[in-house]
Amino acid sequence: MPRLLAYMCHPDDVEMLIGGTLHALKSLGWDLGVATMTAGDRGSANHTREEISRIRLKEAKAAADFLGASYFCTGLKDMEVFAIVENFRKTVEVMRSFDPDVVITHSPIDYMVDHEETSRLVRDAAFTNAMPLFSTLEFPAVSPGRGTPVLYYADPIEGLDPMGNRIFPQFYVDITDQMENKRTMLSCHASQREWLRSHHSVDEYIDQMTAWGARYGGECGFQYAEGFRQHLGHGYPHDPALQTALKARIAFRK
Repeated sequence: MPRLLAYMCHPDDVEMLIGGTLHALKSLGWDLGVATMTAGDRGSANHTREEISRIRLKEAKAAADFLGASYFCTGLKDMEVFAIVENFRKTVEVMRSFDPDVVITHSPIDYMVDHEETSRLVRDAAFTNAMPLFSTLEFPAVSPGRGTPVLYYADPIEGLDPMGNRIFPQFYVDITDQMENKRTMLSCHASQREWLRSHHSVDEYIDQMTAWGARYGGECGFQYAEGFRQHLGHGYPHDPALQTALKARIAFRK
């Protein structure tokens, strides 16, 4: 079965943006991995960075366990996720550790730079995954992967660019029958309710995730949906891996 790596920035990003699709793929037998750039080390108003990192790593592992996925943390720091060579080597090492056939990451345009830089790092890591002459300088380093994985971008948070304009996906995935699994997976990140309430003025983040899913569903005729775009640039596979595997769930904007 195909191997898919959901590689995003912070613990809970994967769950918030594509948790329903991941559960649908798991039901088809896909081998799943979840990776984050950071441990969410600055996502608290009450804990030290060390304390919140331990809490959030535990939550991320619990969410991945519920999904039946492997979990990896790249070890970068919140608000310091920049596309520089040291961070890039670490990203390639994580990707090679899982050696996916398919990768999903953040939208290249999103509400915060951490997400946008993660998208850039993961995009380039996918291209570099199988390059035998690129060394991550780890010792011992993971061997180069089998090939360049098929690359997809999730919707940005709220589906909006930084100016508030909707970035429409190429296609939608029906997650109506997976919403309860998505809620359970996201609820593993209990520490984020307090943080989002204090910093973002957002309460009941599960309810907000549900509302976003309903809004995307309304754009394509499903009750709940998640949106995706495929990277189709030169040198990347054009195989419609997700669209083929999930063809019974795929729809387009009305």
